[in-house]
Amino acid sequence: MRATYITKSPEETINLGERLAYRLSPGDCVLLYGDLGSGKTHFVKGVAKGLGINNIIKSPTFAYVNRYTIGKLETRNSKFEANHGHLYHYDLYRLNAGDDLTSIGLTESLDDDRAINVVEWADRMIEVPKKHIGVYFETKSDHHKIQVRFVDPEIVMPDQIESFLNEWLTPVHVQGHIKKTTEVAMKIAEAYIRQGEIINLNLIYPSAMMHDIARVCDFYKLDKSNFKEKITKEKLERWEEMRERYKDIHHADIASEFFRKLGYKKTAECIYVHKSRVLATEPERIDTLEKKIVYYSDKRVKHDEVVPLKERFRDGWERYGEHDDTGTKKLFKEVEKRTFTLEKELFEGLDIKPEDL
Repeated sequence: MRATYITKSPEETINLGERLAYRLSPGDCVLLYGDLGSGKTHFVKGVAKGLGINNIIKSPTFAYVNRYTIGKLETRNSKFEANHGHLYHYDLYRLNAGDDLTSIGLTESLDDDRAINVVEWADRMIEVPKKHIGVYFETKSDHHKIQVRFVDPEIVMPDQIESFLNEWLTPVHVQGHIKKTTEVAMKIAEAYIRQGEIINLNLIYPSAMMHDIARVCDFYKLDKSNFKEKITKEKLERWEEMRERYKDIHHADIASEFFRKLGYKKTAECIYVHKSRVLATEPERIDTLEKKIVYYSDKRVKHDEVVPLKERFRDGWERYGEHDDTGTKKLFKEVEKRTFTLEKELFEGLDIKPEDL
């Protein structure tokens, strides 16, 4: 999935590149696609600015690559402050698809875990890194259309979702809840995108779509009247087997461990932190905008209906509160308080309000 941005001046394109820089970590690779004059070099200027580079940035069309020192203390990206490395800016315009990239140093710099590689004309590469950020540029009559796509082997891709839901026999009414949660999450994400914030939709969408994939495992009880589908004997037996296997384990823990074992560590973590108590017991784990959006969106959906936070928590107290001990009740009072604080944080400066969801 690609997040789409519109820039109407070189300055806006530079600003977007700068915002991307704040999300980069040592070892990242950014691949740029687009025709001449579509804004690629201005975008790289922004990336360099965000990494604390003060040099004049020019596209290395004839030299193929320019190298700059990154990680200066004035950069806002603290991940580079203690681990200075280099930004390698490649321009493959004069190459043909399939040409040897070893001679210009690209193969070597891609293996440098302290480097950031930004490659213009990445379509010349036959093979791209498994983990990369693709940025796609189009020139329109009065603006540039820039799309950003995160590709990461530690993230479940959208085309894998259906097979996982089928594997876990996720009930229809639970799927209704997760689809509505995903709609809310994507609406919030799109609002941030309109503000120019770099958002990883490939993390938000699958995480929201699978956050309750194992929900049947910790239902208080299996009540057939709650299901919106025909319950076959085979399906019921499978659910009972899963409930026995994962007895007394929270569905978020079950799902996150399942995806972690498959290597999808970032999706697993995003699913894990949707668990309500995490906001109070492990708030440091909800450390990215994507995690905050998924967490909050789940708290806005009761069954398959978007409701205010107040109603969602009222319903939660009514359904589960009677089974909680004093300590748990106190904990969830704190969760409720912090979730309202998170709501204020998320919507500050956006062009939508909580009641618009």
